[in-house]
Parts: sequence; C-alpha cells; structure tokens
Amino acid sequence: MKLWKRWTAAALAAAMALLLLAACGPSGPSAPDTPDKPGSSETGKDPTDEKTEAQKVAAVVEALNTVRKNNGNNTPLELNEQACAFAKEMAQVMLDGVNGQYGKEPTTNMDYTAACANVRNKMVGEKASIGFGALQRAYPDAYWFEKWANKTEGVSAERNNALVKSKKATLVGVGIVQNADPSTRDKIPFMVVVMTYGI
Repeated sequence: MKLWKRWTAAALAAAMALLLLAACGPSGPSAPDTPDKPGSSETGKDPTDEKTEAQKVAAVVEALNTVRKNNGNNTPLELNEQACAFAKEMAQVMLDGVNGQYGKEPTTNMDYTAACANVRNKMVGEKASIGFGALQRAYPDAYWFEKWANKTEGVSAERNNALVKSKKATLVGVGIVQNADPSTRDKIPFMVVVMTYGI
C-alpha cells in the first residue's frame, strides 16, 4: 500500500512538472526568439519598415526595364555607379532651379541651361548620355516611365522617349537629392533624376 502511494505521488509530481513546462514553453539556447511586433519574423524587425534607399533605386530600375520591355525594348539597363553620380549632380541642379537659384524661370536662364548641359554631356566611359527624366515628389514607377514613353510634345519629349525606347542604352543612373530648403521642402521633399547612357 505504501509503495502504491509513493508511485502515485511520483506520478503526480511528474505530471505537474510537465504542466509547468507546457505553460512556460521551451527555454535555453534552442528556444525560438519571440517577435517584438505582430507579423515580424525576427526580433526587433518591423514588417512596416520603409524600404532602404538601395531598394528604392533598384525598384526604379526594375520599373524602367519593365516599361522598356512592354514597349518592345528587350535591352535591359544596368545600374551604374558613375551614372548615378552624374544623375545626382543633375538632380541637384534641378533642385537648385526649383529653389530659385537660377531665377523665377530657370528653364529660360542661360546659367541653368548650361549647368544641365554640363551634366548631360558627361560620359560614362565611352558611353554618352542619351536622356534623363526627373520627378520632384516621388520615385519614378512604371506609370511615369510609360508617360515618358508616350510623350510627343515639348523639349523633353525626345529625351524622355529615349529613356524607354532607345536600344542603345545599356546603363542607367538614379540620383536622389533631399531638399533642405525650408520654403519648398514640404512641397518637394526630394528630387529624383534618372539618366541613361548609350554607345
């Protein structure tokens, strides 16, 4: 009888230990991390985090290549570091124009025109720039590239068309410049310029 009581007590103790373990979960080095936020796969990672600058630039190039392909151009553009540097220079010139450094009408200002031409005429190796396009408020997506492809009027029509339709282009540069001017940064927080380079 005493043996039966001892066995029952041991069984109850083991059952209690199992219940406690189940309630507390696994422990030690093999225990998985608990996400800090719902939907997160890693501790401290928020799935709503904004994309990095590199991811945004890559998305611009992907969108441009998609529209080029949709327009019968199967020559993909590759992101080029030097082209990106030139695109950033162009973005800064255009942002300076927005912020009044070339007068109220920068497109008619000879200094502004010369500054744009100076960047546009730069070469990436032996490749000459064949076009560029700009957005003041957002990163270009397929919608904007499609508009450039179909633009038929204005001084930039041929240049913007070349961004999408030219099969000579093999390199692309994307330049992003943040607007620090308090008078315009709310309306235009950043400037993005895309440039392509051909043979």
